[in-house]
Amino acid sequence: MPFPVELLTTPAECDTVLTALNQERRVFTVRDQVLDLQADQSADRATDRNQDLAAATASVTRLTPLVAGLTPGSAEHATLDRLLTRAQRRVEDLSTPAASAARTPTAAFLKAVDVRQVAVQVLELEAAIAEVTARRAAL
Repeated sequence: MPFPVELLTTPAECDTVLTALNQERRVFTVRDQVLDLQADQSADRATDRNQDLAAATASVTRLTPLVAGLTPGSAEHATLDRLLTRAQRRVEDLSTPAASAARTPTAAFLKAVDVRQVAVQVLELEAAIAEVTARRAAL
């Protein structure tokens, strides 16, 4: 459905509308880029978390038999036991789902709606700019 560009009767009106539309397109383009960046960072964080969990689990697996084979009270036992305890806590921390509201199904759904709205808005603004630009050229 075309925009009602016939309402614009002078090049000055077209210029005013184009300035406003271009500004709004810039805002939505930035929002689109921010949403893309957030999605990329979220995927990176999930990958990093999985890698950190695997490393911590490997440390627990490696340290458990070492600590069990050492004499309790020795310096080496104390040091490795601290490392094992730290690795076990890290595994627990990384295994516990984050309590972030952004990770709830409703938040994820609303984020998806926002992404689609921004994408559609940018396309609509570009269509409006093209129509007003054509109208201005026709005046």
